[in-house]
Amino acid sequence: MNETLQVFIDTIAKKGGRCLLIGGAVIDTIQSRIVKDWDIEIYGLSLVDILSTLKELGHSFKLEGVSFGVIITKIGGVDIDLSVPRRENKIGVGHKRFNIELDSMMTPKEAALRRDLTINSMYRDLHTGELIDPYNGLKDLHAGILRATNPDTFVEDPLRVLRIMQLLPRKGRVVEYDTKVLCSTIIDSFSELSKERVFEEFKKLLLKAERPSMGLEFLKECGWLVHFPELLDLIGCEQNPEWHPEGDVWVHTLMVLDNAAQLRRHVPEEYRLAYMFAALLHDIGKPSTTDKDLRSPKHDTAGIPLAKTFMERITDNKFLLELVPKLVGLHMRPGQLSSGNAKLSAWKRLHLLCRLDLLGWLSKADSAGRTGRSIRDKHLPSERCFQFHTSFPEKIKPLVKGRDLIQAGMTPSPKFTTILNTAFELQLEGWNKENILKRIL
Repeated sequence: MNETLQVFIDTIAKKGGRCLLIGGAVIDTIQSRIVKDWDIEIYGLSLVDILSTLKELGHSFKLEGVSFGVIITKIGGVDIDLSVPRRENKIGVGHKRFNIELDSMMTPKEAALRRDLTINSMYRDLHTGELIDPYNGLKDLHAGILRATNPDTFVEDPLRVLRIMQLLPRKGRVVEYDTKVLCSTIIDSFSELSKERVFEEFKKLLLKAERPSMGLEFLKECGWLVHFPELLDLIGCEQNPEWHPEGDVWVHTLMVLDNAAQLRRHVPEEYRLAYMFAALLHDIGKPSTTDKDLRSPKHDTAGIPLAKTFMERITDNKFLLELVPKLVGLHMRPGQLSSGNAKLSAWKRLHLLCRLDLLGWLSKADSAGRTGRSIRDKHLPSERCFQFHTSFPEKIKPLVKGRDLIQAGMTPSPKFTTILNTAFELQLEGWNKENILKRIL
């Protein structure tokens, strides 16, 4: 803890307040990790008292809704959320339809009743270092059990099911049976969730979990996969056992997703989320294309509109809406080009469509997603992707342009587009400018 933050905490104590660290940050302290998300609940002082203390110490802040009693500030260079203990009672449909009652005189045990899981209901006293654990969260954390803190209030926010989805592979091993049953009882509440809230939980699953498959299996077990029909359809979609001894497309997809999670550190950060979504959705075209011989011709292209529909339901991010379906549609190309000993021009054409390194890591994760294979195996298609990604220029500029045709005596016309496309194809085949002009003229 930095000195400036310590001064703030000491000042709160002098005024009769008590600072308790809450949420995932407490787990970080237990597991000896650096605290990244500082959420502090302050007992014994009103919201006004806390705001005046921040002003006295010269800290800027923003009040995130008076009714929620949350203050966003930065102390000693650390982003911190400060809050006052509160009670929440659901009064309508939707995550905003709660009656909020701030009460700085509540006990931590009372305040923790509104939290989702026992492992998130622990506190760390920032004055004494004491761990406050009113609902045996530490025991559950050590056992890897995710358990609802309060069954009565757990069902008031359906987002908690998706929170378990992304927390299970990161913080636990199993979901307690009664908690899983609770999740099953609120399947119909999914419509209350905004796409933004759903997206954030998937983002955490795909970017933070080492085994995202655990979260998806949980959705299957509690019935929530029904809200993601493109994934639900993968269950029971058979594959040729010669090529896929691991089982159906669902099993294969989970293996590929876990492989992608192991490989994602190699992917440039700005592309990682698109890469992980593509791994999740890469074979969603198989259920509609698999024939009686268990072949799935053109499942890659069939997956493009399905991937777009899936992504549109959870995000408006244009970058993801464009790149994820593109990766799904092209995920087979590295293997096809490699096995067919394709010419360099074919790899250049693929390079013009999509970053080859992304396709390489996706192809590697896909290839290793079956029984008896590993991401440590040598994989020629991905290696060729990496090789050409570094050797090809980022953008291949055409050697022959419209002005070259005009200088050669041609009159501008609609035919120019066709002629220039032909010239570019010859360039990809390795022709130089002089020979290209001789050929097209």
